[in-house]
Amino acid sequence: MRDVPLAELSRWKIGGPAPAFARAGSERELRELLAEIGGQPVLVLGGGANLLISDDGPGGPVLMLDGEFKAFEVRERSIHCGAAAPLSGVVQAARRAGREGLWMLEAVPGTVGGALRMNAGTAEEGIWDRVLWAEALWPDGRKERLGREDVGPRYRGIDLTPAAIFLWAEISAPPGDAARVEEEHGRRREAKLAAQVYDQPTCGSTWKNPDPPAPSAWQLVDRVGMRGACRGGAQISPKHANFIVNVGGAWAQDVIELMVETRRRVHEETGILLEPEIHFWGFPEEVLRELGALR
Repeated sequence: MRDVPLAELSRWKIGGPAPAFARAGSERELRELLAEIGGQPVLVLGGGANLLISDDGPGGPVLMLDGEFKAFEVRERSIHCGAAAPLSGVVQAARRAGREGLWMLEAVPGTVGGALRMNAGTAEEGIWDRVLWAEALWPDGRKERLGREDVGPRYRGIDLTPAAIFLWAEISAPPGDAARVEEEHGRRREAKLAAQVYDQPTCGSTWKNPDPPAPSAWQLVDRVGMRGACRGGAQISPKHANFIVNVGGAWAQDVIELMVETRRRVHEETGILLEPEIHFWGFPEEVLRELGALR
């Protein structure tokens, strides 16, 4: 399909149209689609949970995994997941089965593939601390099974080319004490619902937390007076200063302006250069550099 609007597929409800868009429900369909475009890289859209798409569009063809890639299964000591499986479904399956270790992903939106790409989790632990293996497909048709040592996981990211498309993963989830598992999931969910924003379009944490002993990102945003600041339809949430919400009709440019101003103020007042936690599609290099988004 051509010129497909992407805003409704993003949690921010922001973004211009994709020049080409397709869904693949199986590995065979995925390989056929990649062959049609001659092996060129594609942008893989999961739940759109940590993504800002330019108002002009993503800048390339977009692919969504569907069908069999949404499946997941609780096994003897692990959970086998498709990359399009909803992270919330996998986490709740672990909770109901009394499985250890996945409470770090409680109330985290998105898909398993997105979580692998972001190394989703907490400041102390990411999903790659639990991944036994993950399978990825490259645009040229090469498929590889990857372990932690192959992707170099770090705080909110991995060192793996964006061209690699995650297909499947096996996540460690050994049996535990069911009551303790239930309690830990409940405790973490309640804490997140109380502190974070779930009732407005948002992509969660905007900035990574700087290394200790620096204050956390929300404290820095608060310190420089940006809590509640607005640009067009975008606002830094009064509830959580590290969340930018779409209060209605926000454009990507509104979010960018808030981020640039916040980063400038924090740097001027504290000497700390914030780095974005979210990913960006379709923005020029000078904008990404201004946001600190280029490694």
